[in-house]
Amino acid sequence: DVGDPRTSGAEQLVEQVFLGAMAPKVAKKPAAAGARGRSRSAPGGGKPGKALEGLSALVLGLERRPDRWQRCEDMLNKEVPWLKHEFFRATDGKSDTIPDDEVAKTWNTKCNNFYGAYEDVLDKDGKILYTAAQFADPGVDYEFSPGERGCAHSHYRMWQKIAEGDSPVLILEDDVQLIFKRTTGRQATGRTFTARFELGMEEAIKRKAEVLYLGWSGHRAGNYKHHVPVRGRKNPLIRKAEYVWTTVAYVLWPAGAKKLLAAAKPMDQPVDNFMAWECRENRLDAYVLMDVGDDDDTWSGGIVTQLDFNGDSDIKKSDGGDQGDDPTEFLAQK
Repeated sequence: DVGDPRTSGAEQLVEQVFLGAMAPKVAKKPAAAGARGRSRSAPGGGKPGKALEGLSALVLGLERRPDRWQRCEDMLNKEVPWLKHEFFRATDGKSDTIPDDEVAKTWNTKCNNFYGAYEDVLDKDGKILYTAAQFADPGVDYEFSPGERGCAHSHYRMWQKIAEGDSPVLILEDDVQLIFKRTTGRQATGRTFTARFELGMEEAIKRKAEVLYLGWSGHRAGNYKHHVPVRGRKNPLIRKAEYVWTTVAYVLWPAGAKKLLAAAKPMDQPVDNFMAWECRENRLDAYVLMDVGDDDDTWSGGIVTQLDFNGDSDIKKSDGGDQGDDPTEFLAQK
């Protein structure tokens, strides 16, 4: 790895050069003729380079939530019209049959406890059901919530599709957001997304990555908890993932898809935990994409975010999660 992640000025210069290369060539107009407000992102969202050439996306969503798909499709068409994308019907955990040999019905907190902050769980009368220590050893068994299990199976099915091909695919969940306030305080747009994505993909391809997270929270190079840091300056564009949450946007290569499918016999964790553990155990070569301004102290970063993480969600977190869901509702044993 080369480059210093804190040299934000140099990073911004590289991005500006790239953005300039993508900018459409237009004739200059007199001030009076051209003095109108322009959109935050230029039409077309910038033309991608070779690293993004031919890349397509699967947009995961529930058929019963066409509003979410419409919002996402409108955003993609406006901000990144170069990105070929298609709707991928999510498995509905409330109504679809999910094979037990593909996604288990229960999961244990022991692995996630190495990274998650569990607390004592009490019943409605204040009696302790499980202590924080029990979440670590032997771990607490939870039933997947219907949304969690459906989400896990949806990603499993996308992995199957990608494993059959020979090119990487961008997986997006329908709450992905490209327009947000970046770590630098500036506004993210389709053009900045395309520019940073291009640079990150170039690095990922060099390293023969199997997964590249575009949005993430948790531990990666520069903020390891278990892995041993490599001495020297860190790459300012991509960092090795140790244990990161969220599957809102990631590029998956066929080699990575095959590894995930081989390990998912069945998938015995919520999908982001499952992928994170495979990374932690060095069975999956995954990286996170750093936005301009992201550094060693950044907990949640990347070039996308989620539209309404704590609000409009169809997925209850069985263990409560950061959303504050009831941590007793899906206990396997109460």
